[in-house]
Amino acid sequence: MSASPDHPLVRVEAVSKRFGRRRPVQALSGVSFEVQQGEVFGLIGPNGAGKTTLLSCLLGFLKPDEGHITVAGLPPDALAVRRQTGYLPERVGYAPELTGEAFLLLHARLLGLPEPQAKERVFELAQRFGLGESDLKRRLRTYSRGMRQRVGMAQALLGEPAILFLDEPASGMDPQGVMLVREVILQAKARGATVVLNSHQLAEVERVCDRVAFIKAGKLERVEALREPEHTRYLIKTEPKALPAALEALQKLGVEVFPGRDGEVTVRLLKSQIPALAPALVSAGVPVLALQPAPAQLEKLFVEEA
Repeated sequence: MSASPDHPLVRVEAVSKRFGRRRPVQALSGVSFEVQQGEVFGLIGPNGAGKTTLLSCLLGFLKPDEGHITVAGLPPDALAVRRQTGYLPERVGYAPELTGEAFLLLHARLLGLPEPQAKERVFELAQRFGLGESDLKRRLRTYSRGMRQRVGMAQALLGEPAILFLDEPASGMDPQGVMLVREVILQAKARGATVVLNSHQLAEVERVCDRVAFIKAGKLERVEALREPEHTRYLIKTEPKALPAALEALQKLGVEVFPGRDGEVTVRLLKSQIPALAPALVSAGVPVLALQPAPAQLEKLFVEEA
């Protein structure tokens, strides 16, 4: 799959989806956004906001009632797209009587991997996700939820997909599993893959995502950049009485200013402006008590939107 800034990998245009006829429920309403190739794009919002419905539309499992979705310029259910897509659903409905090994080999064969390569890939991924040989010989019905998530992640990565859709991938996992999911996402990005992630674990979303979309009651409230190539954010702390002078100095510098409490202010500025930040404050007679990169504070943004 290939894309460019003018032709994003995933394009969602005014998508709406309803369920039911007599008393229809509006699951999505006029949702539009784009995902660039090689990006980790997060979907966040309250329960019932429509995120899983949106993922189902992105995967071609559901057809929008209005609007259009394309992946690399093709419909999401096109065979060429599905061959390069990996997917982990929120709740994995595995065939309970299959062993972990049989389940993964089945999916490897569905991807068209030849037998020797399929077995090699299955055991490579099983080892990566902490599933030993004895685990693979057990039936899936004996797996804990965390183990099911691990085997599900292995399944999603079997074909080294160009695009990964992950619905609550770390759900039910212990801290080691959560770190493993993070590592997998970042490694996928490093090899040029695109990841669309739905998760309630905001700290992890903030660690791995380049941008996030806030979905509420089926509507896209905003898209927030967590990593910007040219801009950054800094947190400044001064004495409360010096805050007016600090704000004036920062505005003269031409940076975006977000006043906080108790003498704190966050600024968004070009990376090239960082060296001028402290001198501008000192020249204005502002005592600088702290000057440091500011986190995106995704949890705060989530609360504001919810």
